[in-house]
Amino acid sequence: MRAYSTPLLAALLAAVAASPAAAATTAHVAPKGGPAPTAVESDVRCLLTMAVIGQDKTKQQAAQVGAYFFTGRISARAPGLDLPAAIKAEEAKLSPKDLPAEAQRCGPMVQNAMKALQLSFAPPAGAAPPAASAPAPAQAATAPA
Repeated sequence: MRAYSTPLLAALLAAVAASPAAAATTAHVAPKGGPAPTAVESDVRCLLTMAVIGQDKTKQQAAQVGAYFFTGRISARAPGLDLPAAIKAEEAKLSPKDLPAEAQRCGPMVQNAMKALQLSFAPPAGAAPPAASAPAPAQAATAPA
């Protein structure tokens, strides 16, 4: 997967390495050919997939949203994880042939989260739109007495 390393991935690693929690612990990584990835390892794989997807200029914004999404999930699931080490470990396990399956697995998670977020901000069905607020009354200048 080293062939897929990009400025986006380098920037992601640099940003994560600069965070105070980055050096707190080391990553737990399953050995090659070992058991299925943990939830955190799975999210790291998705984060890497978003970095690769971001190479396509037409998909950069979606990939960036995905990167934020998976970084948040990883942070919530494994506070203090050495994310740069986890990224490097999972990157070594991924091959270019894994990426389409990873994109098919990870993309819908981001899409569903975005839909849920949009729904949470949508007004209830049948609700009237909020009334326009009236401008604040102008204060008349008063002459000193």
